[in-house]
Amino acid sequence: MTTASAAPDKAVQAIEQAEAAWLVALTEGEEAMTALMLDDSRAVHGPVGKIDDARTFAHFTWTRRRHVFAKAEQLSITVRGNTAITTCLQEMHIVFDENLPPFPVQEAVTRVWEETAEGWRLAHMHQAKRMPPV
Repeated sequence: MTTASAAPDKAVQAIEQAEAAWLVALTEGEEAMTALMLDDSRAVHGPVGKIDDARTFAHFTWTRRRHVFAKAEQLSITVRGNTAITTCLQEMHIVFDENLPPFPVQEAVTRVWEETAEGWRLAHMHQAKRMPPV
């Protein structure tokens, strides 16, 4: 993990926990994802940069790209007040067809988290596909 700001350890640890919760939510479904997102959050994803609101993104992700495994590497965290920016390489194994094994997909991901009374919530996310390493 790399931190680019002089954020308190407590804030960095809270963001690390939010990031870990997000990876778990990807494998648990729409409700788990939307619970971690602000109502007005946006996600930029797909090969043409589709922009979705929280509910549309969570529904698409769960019904069209069901994740059975997710992990992140090279997590970088920058905290500025009540806002945190994270970047990572995220690998997911996705079921596109129930008759085929899960397909590995890797993305470079940037997430913007906002601190709320309920904890850190996802305000914005941008995902860019990468070819998995050989």
